[in-house]
Amino acid sequence: MMSRALVLGMVALMALILGMLVLKKSKRHYDTKQWFFLVCLCLAVWSAGLEVFSLADNGAALDIASRWFYVASAVFCPALAIFTAKSFLPLTKSVRSFIFISSSLFIVFSIYIILAPEFIINVSEVTAPVDFSQIPINSINYVVFATFFSVFFLIAMWFGYVAWRKSDNIRRKQVAIYMTGLLVSSIPGFVVDLLLPSLGDYRYVWVGPVAIILFLFAIMYSIVKYRLMDVKTAVARSVSYMLLLIALAVVYVISAYIISIVIFQRTLTIDSRVNFMNMILAILLAFLYQPIKKFFNKLTDRVFYYGEYDADTFAREISKILTYTADLQLLTRRVGNYIASSLKAEKVAFCIPEKGIYGRTGRRRLSVVEEDVRRIMDYYYKYCSFPEVILANQVKDSELKKLLDIHRTKIVVPLLHQNQETGILFLGEHKSLGYSSRDIEMLESIAGELAVSIRNSLSMEEINELNKSLQRRIDEATKELRFSNRQLQRLDEAKNEFISMASHQLRTPLTSIKGYLDMMLEGDLGKISPTQRAVLREAFSSSERMVRLINDFLNVSRLQTGKFTIDKQSVDIAQILRDEVSLLKVVADQRSVEMVLKIDKKIPSLAVDSEKIRQVMLNMIDNAIYYSSPHKKVVITLKSSGKMIEFSVKDSGIGVPKSEQANLFGKFFRGTNAKKRRPDGTGVGLFLAKKVILSHDGEMIFESEEGKGSTFGFKLPVR
Repeated sequence: MMSRALVLGMVALMALILGMLVLKKSKRHYDTKQWFFLVCLCLAVWSAGLEVFSLADNGAALDIASRWFYVASAVFCPALAIFTAKSFLPLTKSVRSFIFISSSLFIVFSIYIILAPEFIINVSEVTAPVDFSQIPINSINYVVFATFFSVFFLIAMWFGYVAWRKSDNIRRKQVAIYMTGLLVSSIPGFVVDLLLPSLGDYRYVWVGPVAIILFLFAIMYSIVKYRLMDVKTAVARSVSYMLLLIALAVVYVISAYIISIVIFQRTLTIDSRVNFMNMILAILLAFLYQPIKKFFNKLTDRVFYYGEYDADTFAREISKILTYTADLQLLTRRVGNYIASSLKAEKVAFCIPEKGIYGRTGRRRLSVVEEDVRRIMDYYYKYCSFPEVILANQVKDSELKKLLDIHRTKIVVPLLHQNQETGILFLGEHKSLGYSSRDIEMLESIAGELAVSIRNSLSMEEINELNKSLQRRIDEATKELRFSNRQLQRLDEAKNEFISMASHQLRTPLTSIKGYLDMMLEGDLGKISPTQRAVLREAFSSSERMVRLINDFLNVSRLQTGKFTIDKQSVDIAQILRDEVSLLKVVADQRSVEMVLKIDKKIPSLAVDSEKIRQVMLNMIDNAIYYSSPHKKVVITLKSSGKMIEFSVKDSGIGVPKSEQANLFGKFFRGTNAKKRRPDGTGVGLFLAKKVILSHDGEMIFESEEGKGSTFGFKLPVR
């Protein structure tokens, strides 16, 4: 009897674990998974009720336990029928009506089972000890229950048959496995749980829920083989937990036996030694839990995901392609090929507005016009949110659905960067069973990074086109200059005029904007509210950043044209640092970052280019603030060390990956984690910083550990 109770307990746990993990796995088709959870919950309660029933020793206990498992079994078949309908049939008006009526019926019937006096078992006629082969029952109520149970079971079978007859190949296989498991598991259940109890024989009622496990395993197989409900991960974890439970149970039994025989020199009895033994076993199982769990997780992952791509590897390879590929055509082609091979897509293509189709894979061509792109994006803004993807089978717009069907497109991934439309990724039909929720989640996870990389590639193309254009002009001018030195002078003047114009045309208005914003913040133009102050501070900070960006790009341009000069003058570098820290306090406060300034008392004056040194300090402190988490400290130090002045900024931010540190001071280079934290960066700040410091005969300071923080700075000689 104890072994029977143990089996029922294991069945209840297995069903509950499977139901909870499927419910938790994904929000897609959540309503269907709720009904599957109810089916599993009913099976768990049914099993637990029968476990209590089998251990009952009087009529009252039998009555309570029977109501428990009869309620569970009464809800089980309607829930099963509803789950079958929602999984395999179109959600028509008649199906919705059936769901409503069935839900109402099993609720009413459950209340009746709970409240009816002596619902099935005639408690007054039960004698102790209980003879489970001859339990007196209420025949009328039993007929009502059996009819209710059988009708809904037949309805579930009918729904399955209709779905099988009308489904395509893959869907038909799902239904076939599902119905086979249900039919096979129901045969012993009907015999021992309906037929024999009608004669008062309850000795074998425990077989029913145990047999239903075959049905759950059929569902598991359908999930793994044909992606029923798209919860493969949940099933893998369910199997892992089931194996874990079985393993721990086996360890417990074997250990209990060994302890009882070896230590106590006898079989176990209920005395003080049991408590001591349980204490030992609890410690043993506590040590074994994690290693066994890890082992079964690895085992199930190896079995369930054999031949499929690894999510971490997928993300890492995509990030590697985006990091080390700047050319747009090459980038989209590499990404498209990798996505197509990993996700088994027949076609992958990028549509870049005003550029055309890039990275096309597969034999079918994609011909999307500007009007189509606009329709897709309008639909996205109306029904979706970033980084959500558009699934063709869930599109509500008939015209858009028709468009996607024409191009055999199953998934559309809008690529947005700072709310700007960077491009659209199209995926065609799946080569086998269709896309899983895991595939969709991976596409959603890389959408933002893809958009940033494409935007950067477009910017690089523009820069390259500009460079090519300038190079062509220079070549043309060079040919002409062979005949006239005067023309060379004119070209040189034109270059200087362009740089000067860019400097004044961009910086002058921004300087005015900063001035007006500062006046408003100081209250010179009238009193402002706290909300207005916060907005103005953000605008002031943004304008400052824009000025710095313009200065950086102008300096890069000057480096390229040989106009980058160092104007050294004796300055108080400590005062320069104090001024910059004061300016950045607003930015630090906005990000809840504390700045700690440490300056030695005696810092000698230095002969440096004050504006360029100021810009280097500003960039380093600004980076430390942005890459630090809220409520962390940024320590800024200026000290005299022998014949050198040492400046450093230490943060507790994201750090720089060791593999990327060698390229950190390269032009336009940015770390992968930095791109995610601050997508709008340029990658020229540290490049310019190194040029400025080396031009002053100084040296750079850099230390970093990924996930713990970085230290940036420089040393300048005292002369």
